[in-house]
Amino acid sequence: MLSPAPLVVVLLFLVVSPVRGLLFPSDAAATEPASDATTPIVHVVFDELPLTTLTTPDGTIDAGLFPSFARLARTSTWYRNATTVDDLTTEAVPAQLTGELPQAGRLPTTRDHPRNLFTLFERSHALSVIEPITDLCPERVCADVRPGTADRWRSLESDVEVVVQHLLLPEDLRDGLPAIDNVWEGFETGAPPGEIRGGANLRRDVLDRLAADDATAGFERAIASLGRRGARPPLLFVHSTLPHGPWRHLPDGRTYAIEGRGYPGLAAEGWIGPQWQVDQAFGRHVLQVQYADALLGRLLDTLGDDAVLVVTADHGASFVTGEPRRPANAANIGGVAPVPFFLRLPGQRDGRVDEGAVRTIDVLPTIADAAGVTLPWKTTGMPAGERPDDADAPIGISHAGEPAVTERLRSVVAKRQARDEVEARLLRDGVYAIGPRPELIGRSADGARAQATRPPFVSGEVDVAPGAELAVAVDGRVAATTHAYRDGDRSLYTAMVPGDGEVTLYEIRGDELRPLG
Repeated sequence: MLSPAPLVVVLLFLVVSPVRGLLFPSDAAATEPASDATTPIVHVVFDELPLTTLTTPDGTIDAGLFPSFARLARTSTWYRNATTVDDLTTEAVPAQLTGELPQAGRLPTTRDHPRNLFTLFERSHALSVIEPITDLCPERVCADVRPGTADRWRSLESDVEVVVQHLLLPEDLRDGLPAIDNVWEGFETGAPPGEIRGGANLRRDVLDRLAADDATAGFERAIASLGRRGARPPLLFVHSTLPHGPWRHLPDGRTYAIEGRGYPGLAAEGWIGPQWQVDQAFGRHVLQVQYADALLGRLLDTLGDDAVLVVTADHGASFVTGEPRRPANAANIGGVAPVPFFLRLPGQRDGRVDEGAVRTIDVLPTIADAAGVTLPWKTTGMPAGERPDDADAPIGISHAGEPAVTERLRSVVAKRQARDEVEARLLRDGVYAIGPRPELIGRSADGARAQATRPPFVSGEVDVAPGAELAVAVDGRVAATTHAYRDGDRSLYTAMVPGDGEVTLYEIRGDELRPLG
């Protein structure tokens, strides 16, 4: 009698629940479009990019690490106190595209957000849209870049099977299952190193659909679109999944293989390992941000000076042990809430810093105002230039549309600045020097047998006590220092090292290096 129950449950889940909006998104009518607008528009959203990664303790962009962001700051208005309104991509990106605060239960589709940047300008502009996670661009405009329903079902079927096994199988039977934290989809087959493919990311709250192109390919398409000027002015929207993990890009775009666990110290509830593991993850994050900076530079090289340009991020991230990477709370708000927000007007060549209490819901009103367009609907956001410099402004961050934390802007800024100080100390000797003994970097090290692992991300099992300090040498010189850590009944290590060559491993005892076989 109960045999039909599984089918009934699946049908209810896919047809009656809100997931239906992801698998069968509806179209949206154009909302009193700006048919006479002629200003080119470029809107770039980076994923999980904390402002603190880009800035130094004196409140400027680190031009040595991120020359393209520094270049943008010199020719645009930088809203340095800008903060996100939600700590999840599926709410934070629609907030930018609609000018409206997230609401619990809404999906990132045209069905739930029919009035947005795309419907406003679709008849006046030639749209080029790179929208890997959300579905706000109407299908009549973006059907050519959106995976079909059949592809979504196939991705859903394959990845659900892997996730269910992770959730339900006993621990001893989960050994050997495909990882679900190294790629966005395709858990069973795995994606080629460095690629982020389209499909269903079931690690998120609910089937966040991703497009078929990786982040690099998305930027390539965006850059190419800027060279195709037609009768209508271009509107380019790029949501890049960089620098969000998996962290596997070097600044020049090369990718590195990750063997074993890709995020030591990170669990579903947040950072649970020692702070040195979190610092090491932060270093890998910085390298990937440098690659995102390089892609931004290429886009700036291609872009003319007649466009409205907005560059921002959906949300930040925390790199503090004992705290979630997200969602936001009072302890991590300094890393999660502040995001980059740059506005360059047509013909603007001089940079300025604005300390207004700007929110990411101000993006669409800012674009419309800069393009000389009156929004045909009322938004919660406003043009960024109209936000007052108010240190007591309440900064509320939601999680999936539900209120998470609210603090005064002065408190958020103080916590952001405190994090800037920490990161400056970590990066004082460079990304690869993050570790317990940076003074050993460059020291000659001989007498050890080469390991099987290869740079730049090296890892493996080691016969020392957890917590022991280790030195990793490449071709006979110390390139990184790290710690051993416990994983079950084993001691493991991971490290990032520059260059390529033969890797040897040493235990650090005082000033001595003891070779490990």
